[in-house]
Amino acid sequence: MGRQDFGRLVRRKRTEKGLSLGLLGIRIGELPSGAYLDATGVRTLENGGRAIEDDQELYERVVSVLEIDPDEAHAALFGLPEGITLEDIKELRRTASERAATRALTAANRVASLEGARSAAPQFATDQAVDGKGPSRHQAREAA
Repeated sequence: MGRQDFGRLVRRKRTEKGLSLGLLGIRIGELPSGAYLDATGVRTLENGGRAIEDDQELYERVVSVLEIDPDEAHAALFGLPEGITLEDIKELRRTASERAATRALTAANRVASLEGARSAAPQFATDQAVDGKGPSRHQAREAA
């Protein structure tokens, strides 16, 4: 894994999209240094001769322009731990997303329940105080 694997992935995605070396460079656009990636620069990238791992902006643009799966791009450039596959990473990410969504929904439900209880409590305390059977408004506020 490394630059050469990432370069092969870029070449495969570029050819699948029917882009020339030069057109890919144009779509990547201006780099933070003010330079543009021309056909020679793209060829160097595809051959593993450019330190893409040190250029986050270029890495993100290439992945975006070619619509490369971010996990696949990362695996190609940096590799995966022994015994871990790209499918394992995708499953972990899916499971983590589901868990995060469940936690967010649970938290939202708790907040809604608390807000509902808080809005109902003063009314209940006021009703009881008016009837003379419950605490006064002042006591109800202190209790809340």
